[in-house]
Amino acid sequence: MDHYTTQENVQHEYQNWKLSQLILKEIANFLGSKAKFQHVKAGLENTLMNTLGDHQVHGVELFQKIDQQYISSGFSYADISLDDSECSSCLEIITTVIDEHFKDIEIPSEVSSSPDTLSIDDFELKRNQYIDKAYHFVNSETDDATATNAILRSALRYGSIYAETRHIGPPQKVYDLFYKWGVRNEGFASPFNARLLGKPKAQFYSLFENTDEIFGSGGSFFNLNSPENPGHWCLDPPFTSELMIKVDSILASWLKTYTDLSFLLIIPQSHTPSNKPDETITLKKDLHYYEGLEGVLKPLPVNVCIHRYGNIEGFSSDAILEGYSK
Repeated sequence: MDHYTTQENVQHEYQNWKLSQLILKEIANFLGSKAKFQHVKAGLENTLMNTLGDHQVHGVELFQKIDQQYISSGFSYADISLDDSECSSCLEIITTVIDEHFKDIEIPSEVSSSPDTLSIDDFELKRNQYIDKAYHFVNSETDDATATNAILRSALRYGSIYAETRHIGPPQKVYDLFYKWGVRNEGFASPFNARLLGKPKAQFYSLFENTDEIFGSGGSFFNLNSPENPGHWCLDPPFTSELMIKVDSILASWLKTYTDLSFLLIIPQSHTPSNKPDETITLKKDLHYYEGLEGVLKPLPVNVCIHRYGNIEGFSSDAILEGYSK
């Protein structure tokens, strides 16, 4: 195992991640009688995702932006119904943990790298093909110490919003088809699931530009004023109504303005897009497979639709359905 000095910005991200774990533990204890730990984690993830849709902040500031509506809506997506009193108690827990623990979190001075993991103190990231692809992307231009710190900085940021728990991403072989058909922009990704990372003339977009730009991220899709990188788009937003409605609104504007571009929108069948697509492919729960953050195929937990807007030369629904099959 190799050891390197922890960069200051990584230390900051570790402090925020550690805080998030303390908050999760306390809220999970509070809601223990009505929800399992993983469901609470998913509820907090959705809460923070929706908060991020309105506030471009992170760490302590992000938790301080949460209100009762964000909590109520976020937990509802994890099938946890909270009344006003419970939402208020969750907010009090967040405030208390920040006030009592944040400044006392010990900051590790060393990061570590092995063939199987990247780690900083009690945060451990298991390597897979996507982690290694991001690592080698940075390492090819810098060195092992920089690549290790860069991976951990970004992983801690996403870990602090619990985003390591779920991502219903297209299998790589499906995205290779998208790329073959002219898709050059991946609207919602991270360095650890970006299917277009490293491909020529391609661009992925992610929540946190300051941690992810070293991997080639163009920043948040929601911060774009126009589609800057040439080529078609695939948009695969988090499955919350608030964020999917925001995507619908942007897509409506872009469809009118950039008529030479085409778009693929991947969302659950339960959400009806406000823009009528030219074609829809429906992927079936338990029959078709997505590729999770671990890089392995898993059965879809819900029916998912791929909506096509505009002409994409070579586009084949049969090829996509086959790509989502084991």
